[in-house]
Amino acid sequence: MAKSRLNLQAYQKGILERLQQVTAEPGANRSRLAVYAGSERYLLDLRDISEVLPVPTIQPAPLVQPWFLGMANIRGNLYAITDLARFLGVSQQAAVITVESRVLLVHGDFGINAGFLIDNLAGLRSLDEFKLLNMVADVPSHVVGRYEDQQHYQWEVLDIALILEKKEFLQVAA
Repeated sequence: MAKSRLNLQAYQKGILERLQQVTAEPGANRSRLAVYAGSERYLLDLRDISEVLPVPTIQPAPLVQPWFLGMANIRGNLYAITDLARFLGVSQQAAVITVESRVLLVHGDFGINAGFLIDNLAGLRSLDEFKLLNMVADVPSHVVGRYEDQQHYQWEVLDIALILEKKEFLQVAA
């Protein structure tokens, strides 16, 4: 019997449709996309992400910051791809791209074709599953919340808009 092949385009479309369904459901503002980047765990608002996809071919650019990976052609549109862990300063090493790695495309409402490389998806999570933690004084401005899961791992809520507005993010030249 022939082994069935994964239709990647259908799989990606399914993920996008599920994200759109979840954001339309009552209580969707309590749902977050949970991701791993570097050694950290992050929660992202579903409205900030338009698509989650396997890592496309990325064309490197010369003389750029180490966190800027380059440009990717996604269905005829160019996207600037950033290593999220390196940009946030939680990793000094270049990302190792594996089969679990993904690129998160930021929503078109931000007016920028950008994507973030992450190490792995942890799935959709409801904030009701977490315990809210107090914010600490030295937390970066793009972290708008901190939570702890049932296994006592800490998760930070990232505000993509605040990351995209950072002067450093727009200055990719080395």
